[in-house]
Amino acid sequence: MKLSRLHVLLVSLILSSLSLPAADKPNIIVVLVDDMGWGNLGCYGGVVETPNIDRLATQGVRFNQFYNAGRCCPTRASLLTGLSPHEAGVGHMTFKRTGKTPSSIPERMQLPYAYRGWLGDAVPTLPEMLRTAGYGTYMVGKWHVGNSDPATWPKQRGFDRYYGFLEGTSDYFKPNDLHRDNERIEPSGERYYTTDAFTTEAIQFLRNHRARPDKSPFFLYLAYNAPHFPLQAMPEDFAKYRGRFKEGWDVMREKILARQKQLGLLPADTPLAPRPGASTKLGSEGGPVPAWDSLTAEQKDAMDAIMATYAGMIDRVDQNVGKLVAHLRESGELDRTLIFLLSDNGAEAESPPLGIFKLENLGRYGSGEKQYGRAWATCSNTPFREYKHYMHQGGIQTPLIVHWPAAIPAARQNRILTQYGFLPDITATCLDVAGATRPATMKDQPVPASDGRSLQALLRGADAPVHPQQSICVEHEGNRMIRDGQWKLVGFYNEPWELFDIEADRSEARNLAAQHPEIVERLSRAYDAWAKRAGVRSWTEAQKYSVYAKPNK
Repeated sequence: MKLSRLHVLLVSLILSSLSLPAADKPNIIVVLVDDMGWGNLGCYGGVVETPNIDRLATQGVRFNQFYNAGRCCPTRASLLTGLSPHEAGVGHMTFKRTGKTPSSIPERMQLPYAYRGWLGDAVPTLPEMLRTAGYGTYMVGKWHVGNSDPATWPKQRGFDRYYGFLEGTSDYFKPNDLHRDNERIEPSGERYYTTDAFTTEAIQFLRNHRARPDKSPFFLYLAYNAPHFPLQAMPEDFAKYRGRFKEGWDVMREKILARQKQLGLLPADTPLAPRPGASTKLGSEGGPVPAWDSLTAEQKDAMDAIMATYAGMIDRVDQNVGKLVAHLRESGELDRTLIFLLSDNGAEAESPPLGIFKLENLGRYGSGEKQYGRAWATCSNTPFREYKHYMHQGGIQTPLIVHWPAAIPAARQNRILTQYGFLPDITATCLDVAGATRPATMKDQPVPASDGRSLQALLRGADAPVHPQQSICVEHEGNRMIRDGQWKLVGFYNEPWELFDIEADRSEARNLAAQHPEIVERLSRAYDAWAKRAGVRSWTEAQKYSVYAKPNK
């Protein structure tokens, strides 16, 4: 049988990666930001100045149809295992720490595995698998996939070193859950700020790794908590953006969309999702987003200030990405380092449209406020519908930048890749380039097969789909979606499916369910089959297992 050029390329890549000695394998860095919308970065049309991240994009590639898992810890569970969050044990959220011996964990052991709330100990993590291929493994930042039992912490789940916090959120100036390896510590140094501290620690880990005599490659997982609430910016970053947002979200959304089209991120006929009206799905937070021109001068000034805080937090991430890249360049490691940068979910709208904050607390060191509100979240997610929690584009479409000078051809750099993919593909790519394998069993239990597909051939120049003839599915709190070719079937909890030709309708403006009932039926059956395999329960049942409620045995 005659092999196609793509098949030959795939086979050669697999054989070459398996035969590489450890010293010749690429380093791998995954940079994850928190609650950042698709339309915030400069290279995705946004108004925040991100020159360092933009440079990674122009010297690498950008994806314009890549999906996360819609919320903080489900995304982390999927990224760290290459499985669905449910198969990893985090089908809802991470079980909260009790502050004492985790006597409540035996209760949760009676619950369905998918909803216990920490990474299952019989599921191999990415760093555990990369260790078998000779990698040094390091993590800095927000963990959020196992808090109560130390057995679920980073050091016990495959990382050689760890610095960061274990919970889902933290104060940026005075984190109260800070750990170095397994020891709880206090923040130190003048003008402490988590974004800065995480980068400093990451660079030190890499310096120490380079001193190892074995010349082994490294894997670094750098999980910034910015720009997740609480919104706390360094004063100089706040000052930089103060006054830049007084045009308001209506004008700015139009300008961001125009830039996205100009950059080639979206088809030229992509419409802007309407300014949201009242939403029953968001409860008391779901009031309508007002027109900017309807606000008073005082309201406009306050809204400018809270968005300047959010923008300053992203700007600080960019500054620190620049520091990390500069270190890699100075150490001679940049060309052989594969870097991924993405967001864990879309912008969050867990507060009323105009946010929750006091103006006087913004822009001061050691201070900040809670949330910037649904109105600015809508702007951050331009041009998409919905937010964090949901499976519509605003909730799960992430910017994804991949930078790898040694492998991405010059002719492919600065390309927008239109193939769709999702988190398990990143895990699969890391294993592929490292020559690592997923074990068939762990602790005498079978390990689920991953639906992820390696992106390596695509990065090197192939143009085939990542998921030909394969659907991908995501679920969170009853919100669900299945992507299959041009079609995306998506639904809110306890509401009918909506069908979109997502290739032609990126902003999900035209629901075609009534016109194509046969496609709805076919895809809904495929989703049900996946959900059964992955351990997804109806949210009517699964909400009884919520980490926020007393477990229901």
